[in-house]
Amino acid sequence: MKRWLLSLLPLLTANWITLLGSIVTTTSAAAMLTIGIAMLLSVDTDQYKAALALLVFPSLFVLGLVVVALGYFVQRLRLRSKGSSVPDPLGDAVRSALSDDRVRRQIVFVAVATVANVAIVAVAATAATSYMNTPAFCGTLCHSVMQPEYDTYRESPHSRVDCVTCHIGPGASWAVKAKVDGLRQVLGVLTGNYSRPIPSPVAELRPARDTCEQCHWPAKFHGNSVAFRSHYANDEDNTQSTTALLLKIGGRDDRTGQFHGIHWHVSPDTEIRYEPLDERREKIGKVQVYSKGELVSEYLPAQPATGPSQEPRIMDCIDCHNRPTHVYDLNPSLAVDRLFDSGDLDKAVPFLHEVATAALTRAADAKIDRASADAWFMDQMAALYREGHPDKSVSDEALASAAASVAKLYRLNVYPDMGLTFGAHFNHLGHRGEDKDRRGCFRCHDDEHATGDGKKISQDCELCHGFLAMDEDPSGMAEPLKALLPQPPPKPQQ
Repeated sequence: MKRWLLSLLPLLTANWITLLGSIVTTTSAAAMLTIGIAMLLSVDTDQYKAALALLVFPSLFVLGLVVVALGYFVQRLRLRSKGSSVPDPLGDAVRSALSDDRVRRQIVFVAVATVANVAIVAVAATAATSYMNTPAFCGTLCHSVMQPEYDTYRESPHSRVDCVTCHIGPGASWAVKAKVDGLRQVLGVLTGNYSRPIPSPVAELRPARDTCEQCHWPAKFHGNSVAFRSHYANDEDNTQSTTALLLKIGGRDDRTGQFHGIHWHVSPDTEIRYEPLDERREKIGKVQVYSKGELVSEYLPAQPATGPSQEPRIMDCIDCHNRPTHVYDLNPSLAVDRLFDSGDLDKAVPFLHEVATAALTRAADAKIDRASADAWFMDQMAALYREGHPDKSVSDEALASAAASVAKLYRLNVYPDMGLTFGAHFNHLGHRGEDKDRRGCFRCHDDEHATGDGKKISQDCELCHGFLAMDEDPSGMAEPLKALLPQPPPKPQQ
């Protein structure tokens, strides 16, 4: 056996190809072992170390073995071309080994060890696959590119749901498709050839029934829900006005079996097909309604379609809930409203909504550096108070707290290196946009899409919600509504 092993060693250095493969394989094995031990001994797993240990070096290890085999094949061709006999140390060693009982036992041992090694490699491959399915891999390995999506993911209601659950879903075919597409994305990152900002992958998304509906069941979302929408004025008191909506979520009525309300759209007996006129599905052409497989209505837009028609689409959850996780604010004013709602901004600070909105708008327009945002907002908001309200005194402590909250809001919405700012990704859940082509529900419910006999897709507000209060002072609302108002968390005791 020793002579056999020694006879194989020259093959590893027979030419520069086998030598290169030997070096790559040996170095990769040593690196995997070293990094693996370091990961086991460390408290926190470094994502880059994990990528090296589970993806890069195993690939190099296998590549090295392939290169060694290639070099051996080249060496045989070279000897044959010179008319020399091709040595077969491996065959000689096998024939010699099989005639020796002791060596045969060693061969059995090697075979068992090989099976064990295959099992180890299989476990490593499984670990690598699991690692590639983690949010940390998706969000941090290409940090600057995916940082906006990863930051909003961690702030979202889906922050404990793995990215692959929604973006890939169950089944091997979609997993393979995603990994193949991932190679194209890696190449784009390496060459710098990628979109800024990263566009929503609406064309590649799997149907919602295979992803969203693995957890959510629209048929069981029934009844009504109360929602509040608050805005704050640019006055000294940051005056709050709140609208209370009774959202008619609907769904299947257990008594009649019929679908109603907003979730009428997802009835299993109803299918809505529409014609997108742009890649973002913000302009809608023809709309068709099928009931139990039969066409019952066809609505055409008032104006002939002007954009390039996309492939007709069957409406599902994602057509309304198009930003269920990676949510960005539409504009600075609405973003500041959200900070007042959460209690991160204090309504008692005079003109704070006006100053915070102005500072946030200036920062987005100037694309200030994210790393220096805290200091920038502190200086800018102080300057805005001096310029616009010199008679109002705001303590340094209150100003610093507000500036820190606004800076955090800026970093969640603006990524200058990625070309991302307020309004870049529009949320179709509702109709808050001023742009007529980006109005969520009103893309179809515009009172303009009509059938040949004049029936229109209605824009009646009462279809989806009723108004319990309209732009009211919350303190003057009826007591039942006041009890439902979201309350900001209490401030910590000094």
